Amino acid sequence: MIKKKLVLSSALLLVPIAALAQEADTGSAEKPLPPVTVFSDKQAEPAKQKVTKKKSASKNANSAKTQNQSPSDLDSSIGDANGLQLDSQGVFPPSVTAQTVGGVIVSDPTLGRVSSVSREGLNILGGGAQTSFYQAADIIPSVNYESPDPFGLSNTRNINIGGKGDFHLSRNINGLPIMGIVGGADLYDLENISRLDVYRGPMPADRSLGVSNASGVIDQIILGPQAKASAFAEESFGSWNFNKTFARVDSGLLSTGTQFFISGSTASADKWTGAGDESRDNFAIGVSQRVGEDLKVDVNAVYSKFDGNPYKALTYAQTKNLSQNYGLDYDQTFNFATRANYYKFNRVSSEDYAVFANIDYRLAEGQHLVFKPYYWNNDGEQWSAAGNQIQKWRQQNDNLGGVLEYDGHFATGTDVAVGYWWQSLAPPPPPTDQRRFNITSSGELTFANWNTIANIDNFVINSPYAQVTQSLGSVTVTGGVRYMNLGAPEMRYYMTAGVPNGTLDDALSYPGLKEYADARVAARDYNEFLPNFGITKDFGGGWSTNFAYGRNFGRPDWGPQASNYISNRAAFQSKGIDLQDLVDNVRPEIADQFSAQLRYSNHGLTVVPGVFYALHDYKQVKINDPAVNNLAYYVGTGSSTEYGAELQASYNLGSQLFAFGSATLSSETFDSDTRTLSGGVPISTKGKQIPNTPRSMFKAGVTYTWYNFAFTPVVRIIGERYGDAQNLNKVAGYTAADFNFAYNIRQKAGLDEATLKFSVVNVFDKKYISQISPNDTDLSSDAQYYVGAPRTFIGTVAIKF
Repeated sequence: MIKKKLVLSSALLLVPIAALAQEADTGSAEKPLPPVTVFSDKQAEPAKQKVTKKKSASKNANSAKTQNQSPSDLDSSIGDANGLQLDSQGVFPPSVTAQTVGGVIVSDPTLGRVSSVSREGLNILGGGAQTSFYQAADIIPSVNYESPDPFGLSNTRNINIGGKGDFHLSRNINGLPIMGIVGGADLYDLENISRLDVYRGPMPADRSLGVSNASGVIDQIILGPQAKASAFAEESFGSWNFNKTFARVDSGLLSTGTQFFISGSTASADKWTGAGDESRDNFAIGVSQRVGEDLKVDVNAVYSKFDGNPYKALTYAQTKNLSQNYGLDYDQTFNFATRANYYKFNRVSSEDYAVFANIDYRLAEGQHLVFKPYYWNNDGEQWSAAGNQIQKWRQQNDNLGGVLEYDGHFATGTDVAVGYWWQSLAPPPPPTDQRRFNITSSGELTFANWNTIANIDNFVINSPYAQVTQSLGSVTVTGGVRYMNLGAPEMRYYMTAGVPNGTLDDALSYPGLKEYADARVAARDYNEFLPNFGITKDFGGGWSTNFAYGRNFGRPDWGPQASNYISNRAAFQSKGIDLQDLVDNVRPEIADQFSAQLRYSNHGLTVVPGVFYALHDYKQVKINDPAVNNLAYYVGTGSSTEYGAELQASYNLGSQLFAFGSATLSSETFDSDTRTLSGGVPISTKGKQIPNTPRSMFKAGVTYTWYNFAFTPVVRIIGERYGDAQNLNKVAGYTAADFNFAYNIRQKAGLDEATLKFSVVNVFDKKYISQISPNDTDLSSDAQYYVGAPRTFIGTVAIKF
């Protein structure tokens, strides 16, 4: 049934009911403000409203120029908060011919599969809390967002891109890999983001920065300080006591050449399952300053605090009876018999702040030297059950890094980007600080023992790169390479018996502390060249095509290896396995990615079909080894083959009706059975679909505007998946629909912007499994299953003056 729905829905995308392509005319009081702003390459013939024009690659030989060009050369204030921003940080769309379609920018593919969600797309797709960039990216082909949270506020979530989860996803801000591997929450409110760029498969060297990018890159582009002074406020409320207040003030361009913005927000909601709640506070500031004609400095700082109770996962057996187990969660009242299941003992907190800058010096016309330093700090703690005890994992991360880059555009139609990325990451991962606590009959926690005491040096990354793009009339050729040097640290683990409660520093300075002789891991470097190549041909008349190749990198995960080894040393040593053996058995995953796309964009219709193929080697997967008491550990010997097809399309059916959608058919299967480290019987995985990888997905929406009203229903059809590598635990596919309504009252209120919004999540109250975690890295049968959110109502009032 799912396949039939997918075929029918895909066909609909190719006829005039598949699009959304109209720019809001914000200067006209007679016309309604549609919830999606669109920029098109050409005037859409059926449309009556104005559409921003952009030149195609064949008409502009310098198509790559705006990729790397600084705001010193271009006006950084083009557009407004409702449209595509050439933002003050000097970050531009993936292509000069990028087109916003129904809230999604379909980039003219100069290299690989790149799509972006616009400011208004974020508004519609980003959830009631407007904090989850994962949720906003869900409309993109090959992307599947999973969470039980209807608002996008919870840390209980996952995103799957082409069969891979977020462990190997680079989550960037303005092109910088600021967010950590573990710990922390979303740094920015989506109200402060102008665009979301999603790279899948091949990507340019200067856009691929991150400790891991084998799953892809999601880059949040900040909505920088605006040239016009303004104030914006938004109040949201909804089911389950949801509430969010957001406010932002822009100074406008001052006589000193200074622009800045300040924003703040607070959000909270009860869990719909009833056990616990979630809250988030956020503050952000951005300053842009010109110094003379050639120097421009942008500085951003953000603070975010999150505290919440995670949703409880189901077992596979419990998923077989969703009606009975749909609202299953942690205990709301304390019961000593099930003491570790009390919701107050299962919680996550984090306090984050980040500071980063973009210092752009123009050496000559079209020649720029750019320095981008950044710092991110997270101080958090995770509580979780460990048998009848509670484990507290202190997550204290420090990331310090920077990018130094030369950007040059030459009269020959050549663009050059040469740079160097350096970053130091203080763990975790792996965990350095885990303690266990007993639970008394009165519900109090008393210290039991340390579970993990470790001294781990910093990870250090050195990564030079170069990207060259050449325009040759209607053909654009680009190629580049990034050298990835990941310096893995020395790791030392200590015996925990008798060490008293305290901080990690207290434990490391304890006089009786002894090191495990068999649990020391030597420092080592992992090195890899990551080349890319792409060629684009513009045929005119709205037709173009491209081919791309790129190699991506996924860092090894040593954390679970160390935790499992320390807890089960005797069993591993009986097989002659020490911690160094476990760590040596994993290595970086290498993904060789290929893609080809055909693009048509004319007369209001945009259709982008494409195919992709990828080979993943040294894939890190978790197994349960029967030869070692069925203990779980990771091996890095897996390999898989991925191939499939994508379709992204849109069409403008006139001045009032627009539709948009994407479809994906894919296969990612293991190339062989998986061998164990102990030499036991291999796990039967050959030809099996990677866990949590739907073979088919279809997502689409339609916006209809009538006077000052706008109606946008969105539907998602997700095919069946498996929760295990042997494809024994099948999870049914599902269809879910959301509905968004907006009423523009700016004319009546006499404001620059005034909108009333109303949204319904899961309109038909469908019961389904949303998140399967972990996914592509787990071959065991103990995956966790999270249900999708029930029907939820959200209302919003937004004003700007």
